[in-house]
Amino acid sequence: ALAAAALAPTLAHAGLDNEAPVHPLLGIALTGGGDKLSSAEFSNGYSKDITAGGLVYVYGGVELHQPGSPFSFQGTIGYHFDNTSADNGSQRFSRVPLEAIALYRVAPQFRLGVGARYASDAKFRSSGAGYVGNGDFDSQLGLVVMGEWLITPSAGLQLRYVNEQYKAHGVDSSGQPVEATIDGSHVGIGFNYYF
Repeated sequence: ALAAAALAPTLAHAGLDNEAPVHPLLGIALTGGGDKLSSAEFSNGYSKDITAGGLVYVYGGVELHQPGSPFSFQGTIGYHFDNTSADNGSQRFSRVPLEAIALYRVAPQFRLGVGARYASDAKFRSSGAGYVGNGDFDSQLGLVVMGEWLITPSAGLQLRYVNEQYKAHGVDSSGQPVEATIDGSHVGIGFNYYF
């Protein structure tokens, strides 16, 4: 109860409508699309594809926003992954995206944004019965386009599109070197919370 009472003034002033120009943010998005990297088959007949545009993206960062201005800027770092696992093996594609997005408020509760994304440390790993090879990916600078509906000054629902590609370097399950261009473009729906 004491903690809630202490946080009440802070929460009352949270969000993009307060006077502070810097707002920390946390977000999560579900994404889909991109080239299929692998497919895992389970003994019960279920199969799961790992794609270069999936599946869960969690991130944090800051938004710079001057009160009264329709313009703002977001900078974030996150972790984006698609994986499957069982007792005897696993497959995972992961990367650490950096995003810089400029936003414009077109209506009191709606914003449009465009920016750039670079997915560092992109890699595919598999093990055990799910082993199909491993690979590292060189990311190319990508484009982010998004729309956000501000449910409240502290919470936003986003629809986003990312256009990005990777250069893959690795080995397949027989030990042969593999190089390819991979399309990681995807769409997603997400939720942001602004402090």
